Amino acid sequence: MRVTSPLKERYVASRVSHNYERAISKFISIDGARLHFVIKGAGSPVVLIHGNPGSCQDWSRLYTPLSAHYQAVAFDRPGHGHSDRPNHRDITVDVQATILREALDQLKIERPIMVGHSWGSALALSYALQFPRDLSGLVLLAPAAYLSDDGVSFISKLPAMPVIGDLVNFIFTPLIAASLVRSDLKKAFAPDPVPPHYLRSVLSEWTRPKKVKWYAVDDALLNESLPGLSARYPKIRAPLAIVTGDSDLIVPAKENAHRLHESLAGSKLTVLERTGHQIPFSRPDAVVDAIAHIASLGAERNL
Repeated sequence: MRVTSPLKERYVASRVSHNYERAISKFISIDGARLHFVIKGAGSPVVLIHGNPGSCQDWSRLYTPLSAHYQAVAFDRPGHGHSDRPNHRDITVDVQATILREALDQLKIERPIMVGHSWGSALALSYALQFPRDLSGLVLLAPAAYLSDDGVSFISKLPAMPVIGDLVNFIFTPLIAASLVRSDLKKAFAPDPVPPHYLRSVLSEWTRPKKVKWYAVDDALLNESLPGLSARYPKIRAPLAIVTGDSDLIVPAKENAHRLHESLAGSKLTVLERTGHQIPFSRPDAVVDAIAHIASLGAERNL
């Protein structure tokens, strides 16, 4: 593990403690990049993987209820939040799963329940396929599990394109990124309003050209990976719960959550009424219930 600046550690820890009620901020060095985790509570570990874009902040409404029964471990994916991004190879969803496995090993976290939201669900599925003995179960929220048209603005995907993407990103991100973020968040939270504090906090983060590029690259790499990844889903044997909203405007539920449920015998599908894409914010109670369901299945298997 790379030793970070004590001042930097205290600064980030103080911010995280303020936002997440004394949660612990940790950095792990993997593949030449420093990765950020937020940890709160004790007990059986639950690893929280955000979507694209996103950060540990996306789980802020779940830290307290989860930490009452579990050890909640949120992961800033490479290039998101406070995490660096390795830049010497494509950081595909499979590579990110490998990076996460190495980080959890350093953190001495064993057999967690993996909770993935949207893009993060694909990472959780990849983790289950690569390391089937290293997790207790899966909870997938509005999963982006198959190649399908999403509701994100096309122009937000342009920065991933070779050469022209960097030019578009450099010129247009400072001019239009804030407007695109507002528009895409409105779709993501619909039919609920976007929480004002969330909008304020992500505007500065999601409108930086360097960050915007990684968000677009993640989207492109996932689209390239999904056909091969989805063909392997029937091999997954871990207990699995899927939670989706009936009003999701970002990831089509029938093409993703419902299809995944049909391909995995024994999985549990919960469809939330009048609920959109941002389930960790809009329905944290449903997330806690899904995690409790998977934890109970694990307890039964150990009897």
